[in-house]
Amino acid sequence: MSKLNNKENIISGNPLLEHYGTPFNAIPYDRITLEHYIPAIKEAIKKENDIIDSICNSNEVATFENTIVELDRSGLLLGEITGAFNALANARSNDEILAIEEEMEMLCTSHHNDISLNEKLFARIKEVYNGDTSMLDTAQKRLLEQTYSSFVRNGANLTGADREEFRRLTERLSILAIKFQENSIKDTDAFTLHITDIADVDGLPEDVIEAAANNAKENGKEGWLFTLHRPSYLPFITFCKNRELRRQMYMAYNTIGSKGNSYDNREIVKEIVNTRLRLARLLGYNTYSDYVLSERMAQNTDAVFSLLGKLTWSYLPVARNEIEEIKEVAKIAEGEDFEFKPWDFAFYSEKLKEKKYSLSDEMTRPYFELNQAIYGMFYLATRLYGITFKQNHDIPLFNPDVKVWEVYDYDGTYLALLYCDFYARKGKHAGAWMDSIKPQYKEADGTDHRPHVTLSTNYRKPMPGKPTLLTFDEVNTLMHEFGHCLHGIFSDVRYASQCSPNVLWDFVEMPSQIMENFATEEELLKHFAFHHITGENMPKEMLDKIKEARTFNTGYQCVRQVGLGLIDQAWHNIQQPFEGDVLEYEHSVTAALRVMTPEKTTGITTHFGHIMSGGYAAGYYSYKWAEMLDADAFALFKENGILDMKTAQSFRDNILAKGDSEHPMTLYVKFRGHKPQVEPLLERDGIKTICPHL
Repeated sequence: MSKLNNKENIISGNPLLEHYGTPFNAIPYDRITLEHYIPAIKEAIKKENDIIDSICNSNEVATFENTIVELDRSGLLLGEITGAFNALANARSNDEILAIEEEMEMLCTSHHNDISLNEKLFARIKEVYNGDTSMLDTAQKRLLEQTYSSFVRNGANLTGADREEFRRLTERLSILAIKFQENSIKDTDAFTLHITDIADVDGLPEDVIEAAANNAKENGKEGWLFTLHRPSYLPFITFCKNRELRRQMYMAYNTIGSKGNSYDNREIVKEIVNTRLRLARLLGYNTYSDYVLSERMAQNTDAVFSLLGKLTWSYLPVARNEIEEIKEVAKIAEGEDFEFKPWDFAFYSEKLKEKKYSLSDEMTRPYFELNQAIYGMFYLATRLYGITFKQNHDIPLFNPDVKVWEVYDYDGTYLALLYCDFYARKGKHAGAWMDSIKPQYKEADGTDHRPHVTLSTNYRKPMPGKPTLLTFDEVNTLMHEFGHCLHGIFSDVRYASQCSPNVLWDFVEMPSQIMENFATEEELLKHFAFHHITGENMPKEMLDKIKEARTFNTGYQCVRQVGLGLIDQAWHNIQQPFEGDVLEYEHSVTAALRVMTPEKTTGITTHFGHIMSGGYAAGYYSYKWAEMLDADAFALFKENGILDMKTAQSFRDNILAKGDSEHPMTLYVKFRGHKPQVEPLLERDGIKTICPHL
């Protein structure tokens, strides 16, 4: 029995440290207060330290079981508590939660440094690593290799002052990441656009207008109140006919973190990238990107720039043609002298889409009611994998809007809990994500601890009595994040650090992105795309238009993603400390990809949370890398039938269930029969001009 779950000896009155007594041992959010988290973190750290001391001071010869496995299990209680807190903090942050997050991050970073810099522990790990490993199976060998590599990459081979410098740098980076995210959230929340003239909301969808009116009322104002949160910002910038108001919204959004106020992130960006450079140099790497990519499928910057370069060669001419088409629509509407600006892009792009395909988001939204879309994603999982979902109304929640489903395998075996938090709210992290509250792993006796995972989006919360209607892009997002969740739900490994989706970072998006392919397939849509009032199926003509429009602006979208990948690589390939202008540097990096002239004061870096406060530093290219993988993988579904259970079972067995127990390229080839090829991606995107070197 692992030493992890020995909670019997903890009598503290802290719900996080006691037996939960909840269905499926779910986190007892109804009994936890904010005051419980830090004491629980400290106690979990103490218990992990006790286990590590036991490993270090053992008189037994170091073995895989008594060293590597014990270490793998030692931090599970701490991970469970931090997972519980992160779900709460991501759902709705405030100053008190931010303060706890900062203290927790400092405690955990210091603790993890203590582990990775523990000389006695590393000596035992090396003893196992350098010993006879012939009796270990593939998963065990990979865990040993990853454990050893992780210690080396986290300073275990450093000595003297270098060790203390490593500790200082990592702890500083933790604080900077929190501050960056805090500033981004607060700067987003600080801006509102208050409108009192009904003419200024002309063109906006009815439900967007209603939500803005309700927002104004809640804030004691007349008229309509719009924010920079995506459910408000995106439809405003797409449909509002008042160009000056679109400009105001665009400028406010694209200067998040760079307005010169107390939430400005520019100096924080400099310190983050410079600190990362010092950290990489300390560990013997030339750049931070070199450090990161040595543990990725891509392996080095040459492979990354090769991929981004090939995509640019193929997509940039298409993107430029797309922009010219959109500009032409604007000139027809506004006159030949019209000066096209970035805040015109979404508005006239939508006009062009309507013209080319007789299709708009407002035409499709009535067929994508949220509850029906949820049914659709569950139906797909049932058809592919035989799993079923049962809503549980008794699980304690980290936010009142959350819904929870129990997930069962085809034979009735319990698989996981799925927490879903769909609605945008003040203080909630932007975007959409999947996260784990509890990982999957197995005890030595075979006891299988099943995962608890979260799916979070930022859809607009409906008015009382009204439905939540999604755009097609929002349906895609739902499918994407559900793909991440399935990766976690199907995890079937022995060791927690190998559980899905803990895989190499440029592989993690493939299981999610492949799910987006199903969103345009009639075999799925006919089961959930019903008009929310009439109940009629989406007309085949509309579905055909959606499929045809899927290639709309694919050149622009790809070039935009390539640009984000280049910005990421630029910041993490610096070889000298950066002291210049953050926005000027960003603009210089993307100049060759430019399809529209950017405004000088706008940029992405100062609110690019993926690379500055998330886990994508030097790894944002992975979205395009994984897109190549998912298009190639889905081609097999198309060959065999998109709802073919045999293909799905192979995908589950070889990729979703395996986590990091084998190298992802090995797993991919087992499923697909060959290494990934880029041609299916180009074909899906309708790209005709193919780089001869692809």
